Amino acid sequence: MIDATTGAILDANHAAELAYRYTREELLGKTIFDMRVESAAAVGEQMRIADADGTLFETMHRRSDGSTFPVEVSSRGDYLDGRRVLFSIIRDITARRELEALRDEFLVLASHELRTPVSNIGLRLQQLVRNGERGGTLERALSDARLALEELRRLTHLVDTLLDAQVARGQIELVRTSLELGSLVRTVVERHRGHAERLGSALAIDTVEVTGSWDRMRLEQVMTNLITNALKYGAGKPVRVAVTTTGDEARIEVHDGGIGLERGDIEKIFRKFGRAASTNYGGFGLGLYVVRKLVEAHGGAIEVASTPGQGSTFAVRLPR
Repeated sequence: MIDATTGAILDANHAAELAYRYTREELLGKTIFDMRVESAAAVGEQMRIADADGTLFETMHRRSDGSTFPVEVSSRGDYLDGRRVLFSIIRDITARRELEALRDEFLVLASHELRTPVSNIGLRLQQLVRNGERGGTLERALSDARLALEELRRLTHLVDTLLDAQVARGQIELVRTSLELGSLVRTVVERHRGHAERLGSALAIDTVEVTGSWDRMRLEQVMTNLITNALKYGAGKPVRVAVTTTGDEARIEVHDGGIGLERGDIEKIFRKFGRAASTNYGGFGLGLYVVRKLVEAHGGAIEVASTPGQGSTFAVRLPR
């Protein structure tokens, strides 16, 4: 509560103490001008509008340590014991601003990442049409078609990752059935063999027979994201996939000999929109976040061992 004429703070609740980091007694010794970063004239004009008609606006306030934070202010004037006062509700909107900034960054990233494969597919199809109109060779047509399909695969993966990230926001429902994990992993590896060859990477796999109760579709997505990640950052080096078992636990390892990770980036890459600071390879920063959520939904865990310039090994542990 603020004096409508002088701006003196007349009352403040405990939330205000926490937000401004002053005691209530300290707050009652200050004016609203002390808490604002704008000029006194600008603050005075907002007080006048609030007193006359009520107002809702966003601004910056100052804490006791001098730091500032964004707030939403709802204020209206009224009489209290014959005195004109402003009843103000002030909300700290720091978290909201951070989410808005994250959203804006994501929209820019998503539009760029999705536009690139769409544009490339359009280009390849145009070349395919021109090749047909000019009586071009079948070999050239097949080459353009294969490149268009490769871009379509990339686009599909980006869309799938977005959809999986949306699912991972809430409770993930698993459809568990008895699965042989080695067979599932070999199937996913074979799906990526053609893509690996085009990147110059050899795909090697070593599995043992491991049966457990898992969700086939979710584990296929885990493997798809891990292999895609290994090929993307593997610098054309061989990628090795292994399935082993120890007691009541199955273990999947995906190793690449690529660019590796700095120690400070390891935790970051499993967060939503998290990407290694040292890389500039595109993508949404969602693939490994989705992997972590799906693995944890199975009661498992994922970890990574990495050395910059020597590659990374992602290891998934799954209870059987």
